[in-house]
Amino acid sequence: MKRKISAVIMVAVFLAGLAYGASEPNDATAQDLSTLRKKLSRVKREMDLLIKDMVSGASMASDAVMKDFASDVSVDILQNENSVIVKADLPGMEKDKINITLESGRFLKISGSREMSKSVSEPGVVRQERFFGSFEKTVELPCEVENSGINATYKDGVLEVTIPKKAPAKENKVKINVK
Repeated sequence: MKRKISAVIMVAVFLAGLAYGASEPNDATAQDLSTLRKKLSRVKREMDLLIKDMVSGASMASDAVMKDFASDVSVDILQNENSVIVKADLPGMEKDKINITLESGRFLKISGSREMSKSVSEPGVVRQERFFGSFEKTVELPCEVENSGINATYKDGVLEVTIPKKAPAKENKVKINVK
């Protein structure tokens, strides 16, 4: 079904290109092409939504649902005078399945795997589905941080990582004599 719809869209784009390609390009033609491009883009978005609805309605274990389930997590980065605080939403996670790594004193990587169960009960039908997914989110911190003294807590689905800022380097002035 998706291939047929994609084929129809591609044929429409091809025919539009032929129709406009035969004439001398001018401002009106460019405007018409821009309008057509916007309309085709809108049709494609609507078709993608329709296909996504059909797929997710047919089976909760579809690739589209798995992709949504394993997508990146939302992250907030805050800072005060002494530290950088990273908060990440990780609902339904077990804290032993969360991995946190500081790389090059500037990049924080949060990764892990999560499992979700869903039970659907309809008259005469009982169905239970389990989903597994992994995620990885790397964020650049606003400044260099220390490799030690890092504290991480996980409560109510929110991971909070507090990282001490690296002390600013003292400026060393050295007088150099010219010979």
